[in-house]
Amino acid sequence: MADMAADRDAVVKLFSKYPFVEIVGANPIQQSFPRNPFTNTLDLAENCNFYILLLGGRYGFEIRPGTSATEAEFDRAVQSNPTKVLVFQNTSVALEPKQQQFIKKVGDYYKGYWISDYAFTHDLQNIVERSFLALLKDRASIGHNLSYVDHFVRLASQRRPTSDSTAYYSVTKDLVELCYEFHGKSHIIQFSRARINADFWGCISELESQFVTWI
Repeated sequence: MADMAADRDAVVKLFSKYPFVEIVGANPIQQSFPRNPFTNTLDLAENCNFYILLLGGRYGFEIRPGTSATEAEFDRAVQSNPTKVLVFQNTSVALEPKQQQFIKKVGDYYKGYWISDYAFTHDLQNIVERSFLALLKDRASIGHNLSYVDHFVRLASQRRPTSDSTAYYSVTKDLVELCYEFHGKSHIIQFSRARINADFWGCISELESQFVTWI
């Protein structure tokens, strides 16, 4: 709340031209809520359709030792839907050590997110708009109230080890089984529901790595 006022304002002004978008968050505050800030911001992160994370130089207020309010909200957003998160980092500011660690977590090569860099607020507006419209287009083709497993199957079935391969999947109470047929052979890989829920992007990364061994 203490910094990145211009960055936040740039995003607010960007979405003001989209009447179907309602911006929620600690800043700007559209209304009062009969809940404390801790509970309310976590609820907003969980229930929003898209979650935009702006990374500056400061780690921010810690709600408990080693966990900032921003990190707690990010974690809650990921837990609710790992495919609704967009991340942008201001590269013109110096980073606190704790913020460096948080950014390392957010941008983990296998388990994190693609972080788009910007140095000026007008660049941020352009990048956010392009990213949002691409995500919106992708969302237009899927349903609502999807689970982690639903999102996993959607992404996994869209991926192919080769351009001419065919993908099949089955979902049981405990497992998701994926089968890819190409070059006259079938290749099968399984993931437990528990692991998908605990390590969504890690499972996607393992699937991509498996493609390489099959080829």
